[in-house]
Amino acid sequence: MARSLVGATLLISFLLLAGNLALISGATETDTNYPKSIDFENTDGINFVETLNLNGSMNFDGYNHSWKIFDLFDLGSSDEPELLLSGQYLDSIVPNDAGIWEWNLVVNISSLNCTCSVVVSSSSNGTMGQEEAYSSSLIVYLGESGHHPYILYESISNLKIDQTNYLVTFTVITPQEALDELAISTNQGFILDSNYCQAPSNVCLDNTMIANLNYTYIGDKLTISIDQDALLINDGFWMFDFSLKDQFLRESNTVYSTLVLDDTPPSVSLTINSDIQESESFLVYAYVDDFFIGSQLSLTWTITDPSGNSRGLLEQEAYHNSTIELVLDESGYWDIQILVRDSANFIVVENLTVRVENIIPIIDLDLNGLSVSQGDELFVTGGSPWSLNASDSFDTTNDIGTLHFEWYMDGVKLDISSHTLSSNDIQIEGTSEISLVISDDDSASDSLSFTLSVNQVNQDQSSSKTIIIVGSGFFVIALVVGLIVYSRRDTSTIEVHKWNSKN
Repeated sequence: MARSLVGATLLISFLLLAGNLALISGATETDTNYPKSIDFENTDGINFVETLNLNGSMNFDGYNHSWKIFDLFDLGSSDEPELLLSGQYLDSIVPNDAGIWEWNLVVNISSLNCTCSVVVSSSSNGTMGQEEAYSSSLIVYLGESGHHPYILYESISNLKIDQTNYLVTFTVITPQEALDELAISTNQGFILDSNYCQAPSNVCLDNTMIANLNYTYIGDKLTISIDQDALLINDGFWMFDFSLKDQFLRESNTVYSTLVLDDTPPSVSLTINSDIQESESFLVYAYVDDFFIGSQLSLTWTITDPSGNSRGLLEQEAYHNSTIELVLDESGYWDIQILVRDSANFIVVENLTVRVENIIPIIDLDLNGLSVSQGDELFVTGGSPWSLNASDSFDTTNDIGTLHFEWYMDGVKLDISSHTLSSNDIQIEGTSEISLVISDDDSASDSLSFTLSVNQVNQDQSSSKTIIIVGSGFFVIALVVGLIVYSRRDTSTIEVHKWNSKN
């Protein structure tokens, strides 16, 4: 019996889906401003004993018509409702002045006793010359027996009343003989059978449990009350099945409804895993737990800069699931906020304030291509051009274009704000102390001092020349003295003692 009821439900759902697709397809046509449809003048639950006589209308000129009768409580070998009768023609189709085609169907059903679905179909030429089919169905009771109450699957709706209470409502089609004796009041006339299980993917994770639920039945609407606390079930996706027995114990089909039971707001926390410096990327982790599998959570991020300007999350900042990647280009205190909304409409807001540290600029200075360091003694040739260049100084990308350069000579600030200082800007005689200070828009700075001397190499050459000249003078004097001594030796008489012989 359960197989047949499920199959019937699937078939009706399929037929309604086909009809809806047809309506959508018809709505795209350019020659009409309304969807194409097939309508019944009869209502669900009408009873026919010998002859089925149905009337309806179409708002399009169909050219290929058919009808079928299915037994909703008898499955065939393919687990679908059994096809009892079918035909390729309607008995009459008559157009009227309003552009509506009225149709009539008459079928001999003297051999049938069932709770059945009558499906009427028609087709027409659609856009691009393609055939488009449309259909509609009606629940009918044929014959004098075999009638069951029937729940319209497409009529099921659910509503959350408060944190733990829910309502499930659906339409019940009732045989006339049962309706005549049915007492229309709370908990009378029907026996409600219901089971439930946890099913995050519409598949029960465990065996189903019986639920004793209260309901009300007014008109053809049956409304069931579900209290999460009374059932003692935790938050999660819970699937309920419902079926009815009338006062003659005739069973209805079984329908299903999945409820998201949730009476607990989610838990949310924000963390970062590193110190934050301007213009450097870092990750923000949002730990969110709604305490059951399959919970549908919506995360909304808001970023507020130190000036109080707020914005949403940029596309490139979405890192993975509940993790974002930020690059903040301004030092100061930033506010990162996440708003989490769960399937029960609980809203939790969590804030994280982070301090973005400014990166101090670093001087990179060279003299005619040679690197300059703190305390260096530098020498340049007088009359030769030279240039000090600090254009390679380092800072973050957001500050590098706004660095401020200050040059000092012997403690006096120069009227120069560029990153270079050359021999065209100042005149140096002897030795001077040169200083450079660079600062960013946060007033963070770096400084460098050194001495610069001019013509030091030329002075050394003059000293050498002086030594050579002095040395040359001493050599000349010595030469003169030697000549004088030599000349005097030539004019003197020198006596040489003779050797006396022993003999």
